[in-house]
Amino acid sequence: MATATATAVPHEHDIHDAAGSIISNAVTWSAAAAVVPVPYLDLAALGAVQVKMVRDLAEAYEVDPNEVTLNGVISSLLGTLGSVGAGSLLVGPAVKLIPGSGSLLGSVTVGAFGSAATYAIGKIFVRHFEGGGTLGDFSADAVADDLKAEFQSAKGRGKSS
Repeated sequence: MATATATAVPHEHDIHDAAGSIISNAVTWSAAAAVVPVPYLDLAALGAVQVKMVRDLAEAYEVDPNEVTLNGVISSLLGTLGSVGAGSLLVGPAVKLIPGSGSLLGSVTVGAFGSAATYAIGKIFVRHFEGGGTLGDFSADAVADDLKAEFQSAKGRGKSS
């Protein structure tokens, strides 16, 4: 008598849940990275969080997470967002040099930018991987407008929360 067996292939719903959890976790860590008290070290911590997020998303979609390609892709995407959030990237860490409230204000600025950027990058990679893309064929130029739109959407969500 034949019996039905469960397949090892995860359901689409499971992958979406995993991707949502990975992005949510990374957004939380991005906000936490902003409280690093050393100016510009917070941005390095943010970059590390985003690299880990994309690596985790790649693994969830069974895409090879090539580290060299991954670091270049994240740098390129942050450069794309730099035109949208240049003030946050430049002023936020520098404000931390001001004694007292400067550290708090700088952390809030970097946290808001970092969280929105991480969310946007995560959403862009989910779409890319769902379309069968890999890290090797990813083009930051091709997704620049979508990335900026996701970034603006994430910033809007933060204001309404």
